[in-house]
Amino acid sequence: MTSEQRGLNDSSSVPSNNARSSNVPLNEPLTRLAGAFKNASGALGEVLMPRTCPCCAVPVLYGAGSPLCEQCLPQLRSALAHVERVQVLQPLEGAVAPEVRAASRYVGIMPRALLALKNAGRTDLLPLLGEGLARSVYELLRAHRVELQSAPASSISPVDASAAPVEVLLIPAPSSAQSVRHRWYAPANLLVQEAARQLNQRLPDSVRVRVVDVIGYAPRNRQGSGASLSSRVGSSHIVSSLLSASEAKNEQKTLGAVGRAERMHGALRVMEPALCSGQLSVICDDVVTTGATASEMVRVLQESGSRVLGVCAVAAVPKRMLT
Repeated sequence: MTSEQRGLNDSSSVPSNNARSSNVPLNEPLTRLAGAFKNASGALGEVLMPRTCPCCAVPVLYGAGSPLCEQCLPQLRSALAHVERVQVLQPLEGAVAPEVRAASRYVGIMPRALLALKNAGRTDLLPLLGEGLARSVYELLRAHRVELQSAPASSISPVDASAAPVEVLLIPAPSSAQSVRHRWYAPANLLVQEAARQLNQRLPDSVRVRVVDVIGYAPRNRQGSGASLSSRVGSSHIVSSLLSASEAKNEQKTLGAVGRAERMHGALRVMEPALCSGQLSVICDDVVTTGATASEMVRVLQESGSRVLGVCAVAAVPKRMLT
């Protein structure tokens, strides 16, 4: 090494009047100024637009590690801690009831948390709620590990197919175009994206999950039983065909379990069948009530050639939980 090279790597060669001789970075004043501005703007933000806990409205500091207050955070974590199997409505004749798992019961703090995500724009709850959905999917995959071991690997590694992981598609429940325009996002889709991110960090290298948003609402004039159900309550087929997907979903909320199943039959479609044909898939949703939407999703996916392992949700109504 030459004396010039030694000089470039020797801090003692730097003149003593240089700012670096005091071991203080040149940009430290700017860093301190940025930190002061951040603290000031954060304090101002908490005065002008304070953040509150989405479950109890108690003020929460912007610098806190969670959007929930100290009382609600452990409640939500506890509610999401145990994945259970869910008993859903027996589907229409000729269909098979899907295997359903949920991370929580739709009681206590769960409705407040999920409704805050869906209706109040509290997307800061996604890491916590997505973790619950990820647990549900993980337990479902664990229950089907024999199928996963025998399933063909995905084609993402054409050079060495034996080293390629088995790929499982996570299919989010659809949202109507009107609800997406109202919220500016689809809650189920965001939840599944977050769950997939967490799962791919936890699953073994032999299994990967990928989100495919492939199910949507069918045009009303192509829905079979929806029109027949409307005619039974005095509406004409023409009026039924004019109902939007959002109106159909609102109407569904007023129906009983059998009415929901009949209303959903024919209401969904796989928009890109080639994306899921021959693939393993798991249906994902935020809440399972009667299972009518989930059963219809299973039906259309199976018709498109997908092997549906089951249905996973963040929460399910209590009376549907198995002991």
